[in-house]
Amino acid sequence: MALTPKRPTRPRGYPLIGQLPGMTNAPALFLQLAARHPGEVIEVGLGVSSIFLTTHPDHAQRVLMDNYRNYTKQAPMWRPLRRFAGNGLLTAEGDSWLRNRRLIQPLFGSKQLTGLAEQMIEVAEQEAERLSEHVDGAPIDMDLEMITTTQRIILATMFGTSLPQQQLHALAQAVLDSFKAINIRMLLYFVPDVLLPGERTLRQSLATIDQSIAGLIAERRRRPAERDDLLSLLLAVRDEDGEAMSDRQLRDELVTMFVAGNETTAITMTWLFHLLDQNPEVDARVRAELDAVLGDDPLTPENIRALDYCRRAVQEAHRMYPPSWLIPRRAEQADEVGGYAIPAGATVVVSQYVLHHDASTWESPEVFDPDRFLPERVEQRSRYSYIPFGSGPRQCIGNNFAVLEALIILAAMHRRMRARLVPGHVVVPQAALTLRPKHGLKMTLHPV
Repeated sequence: MALTPKRPTRPRGYPLIGQLPGMTNAPALFLQLAARHPGEVIEVGLGVSSIFLTTHPDHAQRVLMDNYRNYTKQAPMWRPLRRFAGNGLLTAEGDSWLRNRRLIQPLFGSKQLTGLAEQMIEVAEQEAERLSEHVDGAPIDMDLEMITTTQRIILATMFGTSLPQQQLHALAQAVLDSFKAINIRMLLYFVPDVLLPGERTLRQSLATIDQSIAGLIAERRRRPAERDDLLSLLLAVRDEDGEAMSDRQLRDELVTMFVAGNETTAITMTWLFHLLDQNPEVDARVRAELDAVLGDDPLTPENIRALDYCRRAVQEAHRMYPPSWLIPRRAEQADEVGGYAIPAGATVVVSQYVLHHDASTWESPEVFDPDRFLPERVEQRSRYSYIPFGSGPRQCIGNNFAVLEALIILAAMHRRMRARLVPGHVVVPQAALTLRPKHGLKMTLHPV
């Protein structure tokens, strides 16, 4: 006789509004709830609505892999992002998503990544030289500096270096302004857009994005690039019927790539520099590997790929502070997750932050330990206990690009300078669509 599924746990909250106040500090709230109810599915009340928080790797496997077709991106938290990214790979569903995936997947193969890595290295070296001018100078905000660096890198890999810089800067600023407004709207998805701040700026920024990318596509069609960039590769792809991408699809994919290559890597590097400063033994091992593998040689795709310990440090930064810290899905039909009943239409959340800090999986989860990612230790864990780029068929196809970009920035900058946290500066995570330091990251730069 089959057991009746359990009702998800509903923690006590404020009258009428439930856990809504805690959503202003959502990672801490989710972690607290998961710690009090390990292995359970938790219904988090948000006033007029609720979300179902999963807390176990097996839950993630059910939602993201085993029954992924039932868990779509039609959850209301995704609606604001569609205003921004349209029907790109991040937000598309069904046949549209499958076509997009098949078209774009080859762009991130090893051959293409090697060519893109050469462009990344060129820009990263320039950015490292720029930041070297701040050595022994006034404090900088590493968060803002990493946004600038990754923005330049992703623009170069997307559009090359032959297009007007003023035009590219206007596009980048419009994307960042839009993303800030979308961040707010995703967490407060139950509030009408017009009642939230930044609606006028959002509309203006979206118009700028549309006009800018249309102009860039037209210019590239008139004048091909000297070497392949992502726009050139996207223009060249054809589906099984020989059809190219429409201008609208090109726009949506380029916006998606810009955010994935800029925002998430910038956050990764910000947290990584903080973690290395706070953990001198790890920092010493990172520097020792940079010296042993690179020495004074120029950076190349080959020697970057040989940085094993540095790669593990990036992976551990992704564990502790995953840039994308939650994955919302909509249950199209009623389901059972970990023995708990999920009603049709429910918003189900898999939180990387919760999974990556689960003490039953990770010993001393608040300790920065890159050796967690030695192969023999990885084999002992569920593959769904560590999912910084999601998992299952919808896993981010740019994961290798993102790790490669982070390694290149680390190698270019860390062998030139040391970054130290300004004494007294408070570092706490703030969650919206992504997870970044609430007050930025004030640091000073010093000679190696």
